[in-house]
Amino acid sequence: MDSSIILSICQVVAVAIIPLVVFLAGNGYEKRRAKIEAKRDLFFTLMRNRKSSMIFKEKIDAFNLIDVVFQDDKKVRAAWKDYLDALNPNSPNVQNSNSFLLDLLSEMAISLGYKELKQTEIDRFYEPQGIIDDWNDNKVIRTEFTRVLKSSKSFAESYNEQQNQDNA
Repeated sequence: MDSSIILSICQVVAVAIIPLVVFLAGNGYEKRRAKIEAKRDLFFTLMRNRKSSMIFKEKIDAFNLIDVVFQDDKKVRAAWKDYLDALNPNSPNVQNSNSFLLDLLSEMAISLGYKELKQTEIDRFYEPQGIIDDWNDNKVIRTEFTRVLKSSKSFAESYNEQQNQDNA
């Protein structure tokens, strides 16, 4: 066979295969990048809310996604299991739940490449007193509003004293 024919066949094969190889490599890279971003987003959500006196739905959602997002990291999942156990009011570790949270966040940090992030740094948290005061005021208002609604037939008519005692 002529060398120019062999060269032509190689060129045709290369032109056909190279885009496929680039596509597959790019697709694999994109999947890895998406997994890393999901892990990072989850970690940042937990870091933002790690010691907040308020419970946010996004924090709860993030905890519930750990087993999926970190499915390939046994240390993170073990730390999550330990922390979840410590959150149980009947657990002997309930008093140390913050230590288990620090372990969990530390394992996540290591998994994401934040190897120099120490637990003492993870434990630091800023929450202005004004935010806490507003949260507590809103809680009192909600509680009082609920009490008033439960003690009223409607907005226009209140229960008498006997009806209030019956509803209590």
